Amino acid sequence: MKEIEFDRYVVPLRDRMFRYAQSLLLCADEAEDVTHDLLERLWRERSRLDGCRNIASFVMTAVRNRCYDNLRRRRAGERRDGVLAGWAERSSSGGAEQWEARDLVRRAMAELPQRQREVLHLKDIEGYPTHEIAGMVACDEAQVRVILSRARSGLREVLKKMMDDERAERKD
Repeated sequence: MKEIEFDRYVVPLRDRMFRYAQSLLLCADEAEDVTHDLLERLWRERSRLDGCRNIASFVMTAVRNRCYDNLRRRRAGERRDGVLAGWAERSSSGGAEQWEARDLVRRAMAELPQRQREVLHLKDIEGYPTHEIAGMVACDEAQVRVILSRARSGLREVLKKMMDDERAERKD
């Protein structure tokens, strides 16, 4: 792969890579490190991308694998609480209500099992089609649809519980 092709096909995926890594790692700093490391590695080994039919799927699978490697080294549960509190401080756009809604959804997604959170992020945030997600997470399309259904149902339940808890706190 030549430099112009790399700039055309891989570099534009940087934001997707970062968002996906952040959704898996729940830490912006680690997600940024993963993104930069992978871009550097993909650049060094760009000749391996020559025969690749779907570069975006290949890159996102590489992100997933790198994130899982990071999660194996550290326990993600220890960082979750600190990261979720930090998300609110990092926002600089949108009104307070809009941010509160985003923060609520992020916290709710963090409560989902890893696989559900991953598939939900790829489908509803990144917009990947079901068949590509199936390739990225190594399962068939029917299983992706089942995981999505369970993730959305679980997200609804968690959001409802969180909103009920917030209402109860306001009354007190």
